[in-house]
Amino acid sequence: MNTTKISITILLALTSIVSYGQSKNMFKVETQAGYEYNYFRSPDEIRTGGIVLTKDDLISSSFYQDLELDYKYRYTWNKNRFRVSANPFSRIFYENSDDSYWSLNVNAKYDYKFSRETTLFAEARFIRMNREGLGGDQDVLINPLGYTNYGGTLGVKFVPFRNNELAVEGFYNFRNFDAFGVRDLQYSEFGVQFSSVQSFKVNKLKHKLGVTVYAKKRRYDTFNASEIESDGERDWDYLKGTLYYKLPFSKRLEIKPNFAYYVRIDNSTNRSGFNQFGPGIAIKYDNDKTKIKGSFSFITRNYTDIEARNTDGLIGEDLKYEYSNFQLDGAHKIGSGFSITATMFSRIRSTNYSDIDARSFRNYRNQYAGVGILWEF
Repeated sequence: MNTTKISITILLALTSIVSYGQSKNMFKVETQAGYEYNYFRSPDEIRTGGIVLTKDDLISSSFYQDLELDYKYRYTWNKNRFRVSANPFSRIFYENSDDSYWSLNVNAKYDYKFSRETTLFAEARFIRMNREGLGGDQDVLINPLGYTNYGGTLGVKFVPFRNNELAVEGFYNFRNFDAFGVRDLQYSEFGVQFSSVQSFKVNKLKHKLGVTVYAKKRRYDTFNASEIESDGERDWDYLKGTLYYKLPFSKRLEIKPNFAYYVRIDNSTNRSGFNQFGPGIAIKYDNDKTKIKGSFSFITRNYTDIEARNTDGLIGEDLKYEYSNFQLDGAHKIGSGFSITATMFSRIRSTNYSDIDARSFRNYRNQYAGVGILWEF
């Protein structure tokens, strides 16, 4: 086949795709104003250089203004579907403007239906978080807040039996944290995930029982920008399983209780391993004008090889965290594509590590709430 025939064939194929395909665009703009307490998640007391600093010196809080854009594009043709989304976000602090930050999340997804029962799917993702942290001397494993992340997923969904959807996928992520003083940090991770959802109807309402399990390996590298060698490698394995039940009370209201179990295995220093578990519940309400989503979870994390301390020394117990997490988001339409929105968030960590000479492993409380307006078109 000569070049002219190849060009004609490609042109006809593209014309066919455009002619028989369908596209859709969606755009949202939202702004919220609110107040955030302790946005660096600091403890309320630290002793450094023989001087005790209290929460007035340590905790940063501020009124804020959020601006978020959400763009989605979808194109379908024959058995193919292609989707792109871009989600820039910024939070501007009024009291401490230097602590303001922005992020960008971009996804490209493709799926191909071999049949009604089998679908191949793929995803490429990019995340940029542009945010300054505290200081490299304030964490055991240096972990600044700013980073760049690249990742991808490839998997298949199929229906092994009636009203069941099964998905198996492999994924990879590479995250490069922003330089932190003279130190730097990055990690790569890869793993596999399995999920199964069984659907059935009760009184004409669809219930779902689901399980998701993944296993992944994460390798950290830290290095010193002054070229002084440092023991900064970490080799951690993760296992996580989540069981949930989606219970609808009506076509508008449903709850989803769940239970998660999570394990980290430290293959490098045998020090940072833990097991984590706990229940959670999500609620969703959606009618023609009002949407409400909420979630609550109580998580316990037990470290296997780190011993808790108080200011006088070791206390003979392994380090333990307890997290209480709550989030509530609501939107109410007021016409012409506009909605009034509201958000509440709370995370409280309690621990048996109370050494006031340490910032890491301590108690903290981080909370924020805001109201705003959303425009969809």
